[in-house]
This record gives sequence, structure tokens and C-alpha cells, in this order.
Amino acid sequence: MSRPSDESRSVSTALSAAGRLLRDRPAAVLPAYLLSIGLTAAARVPLTVGIGVAAASLAATDRLEPLARAAVEFQEAARESASGTGSDPASMGGVPPETAAEMADAAANVVTPTVVAAIGAGVVGAVIVGLLAGALGSAVTYGTVRAGLDGRAPLVAGVRSAGRWRTFLGLTLVRAAVALVAVGLPLFVGLSLAVSPTAIAGDAASVAAVLVTVALVGLGGLLVLLAYFLLAFAEPAAIVDDVGTVDSIRASLGFVRAHPAHALAFALVAVGGYVAVAVAVTVANAAGAGSLGGIVLPLLVAPLLEAGSTALYAGGDGPDRVDRPGVGVRIRRVLRRGWSELARFVRGRPLPVLAALATLAGGIAAGYVTTAKYGVTASGPSDVAGVFGAVPIGPFVTIAANNWLVSAGLAYGGVAFGVPAVSGLLFNGVLVGALAGVFDRTAFLALVAPHGVLELPVIAVAGGLGLHLGGVGWRAVRGRAAAEAVADELERAAYVLVGIGVLLVVAAAIEAFITPRIAAAILGG
Repeated sequence: MSRPSDESRSVSTALSAAGRLLRDRPAAVLPAYLLSIGLTAAARVPLTVGIGVAAASLAATDRLEPLARAAVEFQEAARESASGTGSDPASMGGVPPETAAEMADAAANVVTPTVVAAIGAGVVGAVIVGLLAGALGSAVTYGTVRAGLDGRAPLVAGVRSAGRWRTFLGLTLVRAAVALVAVGLPLFVGLSLAVSPTAIAGDAASVAAVLVTVALVGLGGLLVLLAYFLLAFAEPAAIVDDVGTVDSIRASLGFVRAHPAHALAFALVAVGGYVAVAVAVTVANAAGAGSLGGIVLPLLVAPLLEAGSTALYAGGDGPDRVDRPGVGVRIRRVLRRGWSELARFVRGRPLPVLAALATLAGGIAAGYVTTAKYGVTASGPSDVAGVFGAVPIGPFVTIAANNWLVSAGLAYGGVAFGVPAVSGLLFNGVLVGALAGVFDRTAFLALVAPHGVLELPVIAVAGGLGLHLGGVGWRAVRGRAAAEAVADELERAAYVLVGIGVLLVVAAAIEAFITPRIAAAILGG
């Protein structure tokens, strides 16, 4: 199944083709990667449900209230210690021992069989759904970039490629099995030996066995890297050659054997790209803007490398060049269309938007009712005006990026019949309501209301978009929506998210630059 060995190829040509695709047709490609982000959010639903069941169990057995009280007391003690206002001089260097002990006891008290079972089941469910969601997302994204490189309708082909998810799931499981056998097995043996009585007692044979195990784990890690390198072109092969898991693996092995220099060069470029982004994210994180990595990686690095690997495997020069206006003109057009599509969606789809608002409001009410009755009151930060620093550029970027990623997850995750949208809205609502129930009311409103009056409704609109796409997904599964119609909805949703992003940037600016000053004026901090 490997491509002809004498076919003209180069890594630079492949990456150039990938870059040209993303530059000339972003609206036809990036919705597929937004869908991948949404499917990742869908994978969190089982864990969210598990946490919800655990919290409900704790509330029903009166174990949640002691934890809330202890957490508030711990927070207040830590604040007094940091500001040096504690009444006990011995507590100036940290939280009083009795407060820390109460917090530890309250935390230990919530570890019940029901809680462990609920969260454990949530984790297992999240792993299973995550594997399925990842396979589906990869099938769509690789199908999208392959069609774009061929000059066909990218997103339509990507939607049609969703049925190939079993092949991509198989590839994921093969990689996981390799890692488990090569690293997991010797690591398990090594840990078992390390905690054995003879190893703890310093028995020479046991210590030697542990050292050998460490060496085997290192060797296993190298084998995993080699296996991942040999399978690097399995996903492109699955789409380009239209084959299953086993034949995709054979094709990838054949490609690496036929073109070792090209395969190695691309691998080095990919690793270098991820390292460069990791360094950039680390620098941005030091400035308080590390959340940008959550946008750059899935919407820039991943599309570029997936399209590049597909172009390298398939050969050819990629799509023809397209004359486009300048970057500034294109950005203005995208922003105008984003605002237009947002307004059109809110006006044209009021029912899902209202349903999302009601879901978010219901979550806030449920969270507030749960914690407000405990009668505990946490105060706000001591330095309200400077909570984000003197020049909060980093927090502003982080808040905007986080909220937009949450909105993207709510919107595109909703393709899974709307369930992730409902789950996400409820979770965020309950969290806001629970915090409102334990914080000083005036302080909470002063710190949340200035930006919350814009931010929360906008996030609810994103949830409404998710509910709408849930209907699209349902019709697609039942065969009542063609790939072209689904692709149109996914592309339109991307523009709606652009409009949502504009409003979230405004909300983030209010939260970072204005809210602290308003709160300081009200609270006197």
C-alpha cells in the first residue's frame, strides 16, 4: 500500500502545500479542528456526571457542608496569614495547624465508597468516550485536509470521512498497546520490586532488579518512539489509500522504508515545532497568557502538521495558489461576517438560545441553593484593585482565551446530540452558583457582575449553538442531513464563534481592567 518510491517529494513542498491550504481556505478547514475541540469536550461528560453524582451524594449525607466550612476557614486563615493580620502571632508564617487539620479531616471525610465509585466510573467513561471522540475527530480532520490538498470541498469530504472512525480508533489502540507493553509492563514490575520488603531493606539482588527494570523502561521508551515514528503516516495512509487499520500500518511502514530521509526530516520538523510552541507557551505562561497554547496547538500546529504529513505521503504540489486580499482586509471581513452570523443565529434560533440560558440559570440556582444554606461567608481578595496586577495584559489574554475555548467546546461538542452542551452549561452554572453561595454577597457581585452580565449570556449563546448543532448531528446520524448541509452548519458555526470571540474579548477586558477598580470602589480594597 506504500506510495511509489520514485515519486517526487520534499518536506518543504509538503509543508508549503499545508501552509497554502490553511492560508487560502481557513474557513473550509478550521471548522473540522473546532469539531475536534468540541469532541474533546464531549469526552469530559462522563467525568462531569461522576463529579455531579459524587457531590449529590455528599450533599445528601451532610458531608459537603463540613468541607465547605473547612475550605472557607482555610482560605480566610491563609489570607490573614499572607497579610499578617492574624490574631495569633504563631500563625503569621502560615495557616494555623488546627485549621489545616480541620481541612484535612473534612477532605478525608468526603472519600466515601460512593464518591470513589462515581468518580472512578467517570474517569473510565471519559477514557472510553475520549478514545471514540479522538478517533472520530481524526477521521474528520484528515479527511478534510486531504480533500483540501486535492482541491475538493474540504469540510464536505471531512464529514463523509467520519465513517472511517474505526480505522483511526484501531491505530490509537495499537499505539497504546505498544506503549503499555514496552513501558507500562516493566514499569509495573519495577514499582512492585521497589516497594517489596527486600528492596526496602537494601537487598542487593532486589536493588539490582530495580535498576535493570529502570533500564528496561528507558529502552521501552526508545522502542515506543521508534514505533510512533514508523506509524507516523498511518492516518494519512488510511485516508489517501482508503484502507483499514492493518493496511494503514503496512502502508506507513512501507513509506518510511521507501523514504527514510523524508520521514525522518518531517519527524524532526514536527518535534521541533512542538518544542518551539512549548517554549513559547512557557514564556507566555510566565507573562500570564499561557492559555494561548490551547488555541495555537489545535488550530495552527495540528492542522499544519496533519496537512503536511498527508501532503508528504500523497505526493504532489498541493492546491493551486489563490489570489487573496491583504491580511488586514481578510481579518475585517471575517470579523464582519462573524458579527453578522452571530446576530443572525440569535435572531433565527431563539429556542436553543433560550434553552441554553435556562440551563445555565438552572445550574446557577442549584449551586446557590446547595451552598447558601451552610451559612458560611468567604471574603474577597485583600487587594481587590491589584488582583490581576498593575498591567493585567496576561490575565486579559488568558481570560479571553479560556472563555473562547469553553465556548468552542460547548458549541462544537453539542454535535453529540447536545449532551456536552447541556453538561457544560450545568457544570459552569453550578460552579458559579456554589461560589455565590459561600462568598460575601456584595463582594461576589462586585467582582463578577461588571463582566458577568456580558460573559455569562455570551457563553449561554455558545451553548445554544451547541444545542442547535446537536439537532444537526442527530439528523446526520439518522441519514436526514447530507454531508453538504452538515458542512455548511459547521462552517457557519465557526463564524458565529468569531462573533462570540469579539464579545468575550470585550468581557475579558472588562474583567481584567475595569472590574477590579469597580470592586475596589465598592469594597474599599
